[in-house]
Formats: sequence, C-alpha cells, structure tokens
Amino acid sequence: MRVLCVATKSPWPAIGGGRVDLRGLVDALAMAGAEPRVVAPTVGSEPPQLPAVDVRSVPARPRTWPWSLLAIVRSGSAVMARYEMKTLAAAVTEELDRFRPAVLHLQQAQLGWLLPAVRGRVATVLRQENVESDLIARLATISWWPLRAFLAREARALARAESAACRSAHVVAAISDSDSTRLRELAPEAIVRVVPAALPLMPAGDCERLSGDPPLLCLGSFDWRPNRDGAEWLLREVWPRLRLCLPDAVLHLAGPGSDTLGRGLASIVRHGIVAAARRMYDPRSIALIPLRIGSGVRMRLLEAWAAGVPAVTTPAGSAGLGTDRPVGALVAASAEAFAAEVARLATDSGLRQQLVASGRQTLDEHHPSRIAAAARACYEEAISRYRAGQG
Repeated sequence: MRVLCVATKSPWPAIGGGRVDLRGLVDALAMAGAEPRVVAPTVGSEPPQLPAVDVRSVPARPRTWPWSLLAIVRSGSAVMARYEMKTLAAAVTEELDRFRPAVLHLQQAQLGWLLPAVRGRVATVLRQENVESDLIARLATISWWPLRAFLAREARALARAESAACRSAHVVAAISDSDSTRLRELAPEAIVRVVPAALPLMPAGDCERLSGDPPLLCLGSFDWRPNRDGAEWLLREVWPRLRLCLPDAVLHLAGPGSDTLGRGLASIVRHGIVAAARRMYDPRSIALIPLRIGSGVRMRLLEAWAAGVPAVTTPAGSAGLGTDRPVGALVAASAEAFAAEVARLATDSGLRQQLVASGRQTLDEHHPSRIAAAARACYEEAISRYRAGQG
C-alpha cells in the first residue's frame, strides 16, 4: 500500500512530539511492508533518507504571525492560516500524479485546507496528534489580558476549523481514546478511529553521561508555547524546592528553545537542539515532564519508558494514556508535590525499578507492529469510503 504522508514539519530529526509521532508511524508502516512517502516543508538541513522511506523536502515555511493574524479579519484561525503554503499544495498535487498513493495521510488539522482539493482524488486520513483548540483554550486561562482574549477567540476559531477538517476527511486517526471522544464532540459526523503513537526505531548507541546526582532531564520543543510554559513553571516553582532537597542534582534542558531558559540559575545545563534525543537518557537520570497544558499523548514519556528511565509528570503530562493503564510515572499537580516526588524517586531504587517495568509494559501497546495494523485498518476504511463516494 502506498501512503503519501504530508506534514507541517519533517519527521527528521525527531525532536518534537509531532515529529516523533510521524517518524514512528512511518517506521512502522515501512516495517509492515507498506510504501510510505513523506512530503514536508524544509526545516534546516535536508533530512536523511532512510531505507524504504522516501522524503520530499519542499522549500516552504509557515507564514509569519503578523500575516497570519489577518485571518482574524475573515473570522478564521491564525494558527490555520500559518500553514497555508502554495508550494506545499503544488508538491502534494505533483506527488498524487507521480506517486499515485492509495491514501493521503495529513498530519494534523493545520493541513485541513488541503482536503477540499484532494478529497475527490484520493482516500484521505487526518491524523490528530492532539486537539489543538483545547490546548489554546487552556493556554488562554493562564495568560494575561489582552492575550487571554485573543487566545480565547483563536481557540473558538480553531475548533471550527478542526471540526471542518475532521468532517472533510474520510477517516480521522486520533492518537488516544480521550482525544477520540473530544473530536467526536467537535465533529459528530466524522469517522474517528484511534491509532496510538509509535516510537520511531532508534539505533542502539551509547548514552551521554549527564552531570548531577541525580541528573534531571527535561526534553522538549520549548519553542512550542505549552512546553515552554511547563518549563518556566518548573524553573520558577519547582527548581528552587529541588535545590533544597537535592543539592547535588543538575537540571538538563534539551531541545529547541532550551538555550533561552533558566539563564542565571545555578546547576542548569542547556543543551539546545540535540541530534538524537535518545542519547540524552542517561540510565541514572529522572525524566521531568512538567506540562500544565496538554492534549494527545506525551511522546517524551514513551521515550523515557523505552530508555528505561523513570519519569515525574503532571496530570496534563499523563493525559491520553488512559486510567486503566499501568502507572509508569509519578504524577503531581502542584509544585510542592512535584518536587517531593522527584526527591522520593531519587532515593528509592525499588520505586525506580517498579516505574521502569510498568512503563515498559504500557509501551508494548505502542509496538510498531500494532501501530502499523491500526493504521492500515484506518487506511482501508478510508479507501472503502472514498470508493463508495465515487459510485
């Protein structure tokens, strides 16, 4: 089965949650004998070409925010307007003619503007990594006016756009049960299925030895506002408490935007963008996932489990994994509780082993073979619906 995957960012390097999700899916499809091809705007250097996976990098970038804000005049979404790229649309049209895929896979509703032009040509599946409008709405609640008013308005406009995209796609592939429920509320007419996240296949290699006793690792794309908000909360509210109870600990921040965080604070190492996130998971470390705003599934939590590293997170950070799953992380809602859980984990080796084992048990549900089967079922359903609409 040929699958044309279109994304707002290339999954190489896999340095953000959305990229990790697509990279994992592409790896899983290739392993299962499908023929995926990725089309995405160019970000930095050309992505490496992997065996059985073809990548077309398009010389296009999201529109600037000032231009995107003009969407407000049309009662539209500024977030959606950012990703309306003519060169990307032209590349997709060319690939439909040249590659002749059985399915067009769109990674996230920000690409929903492509659907009206392509829905009559090919079966379409819309992948929802999260419910973006809910993230924006939650971000509004912790922002100051007038940003709060703007974000609340943007959340409503984005919810309308997400609803339209879900209704237009032949099938919607939600990343979790909770997101599936929410998307059905936004678009009752949409066909929504669940395809869990798959971790990308990473070659085994030596991990970096991080400084600190223990080393505390916070990985993420900190140029994405929900991640940055969580990191700022960690530095402002949690880190001073951790310094008191774990004076030898060192906090390692890694990922886009990490070099601009925590300046002037002691015992913090900023790694910036890292080529291979997996190498950052020192077996002695504790992963910190301090999200206050979340939707979908935290890919960093899955990565930590795969690396055998225990994690401390928030209710938002553990959302999307389901209440009936094994508990593979300590969860704390307040800064005091978060710091206390990190300190407890740092001194309790038995608890550490228990969390790692439980996390790996949950990780079995994200095995590439399972994800490939779930994705193929979605694609086949989309093909059937597309063919039925042609009759």
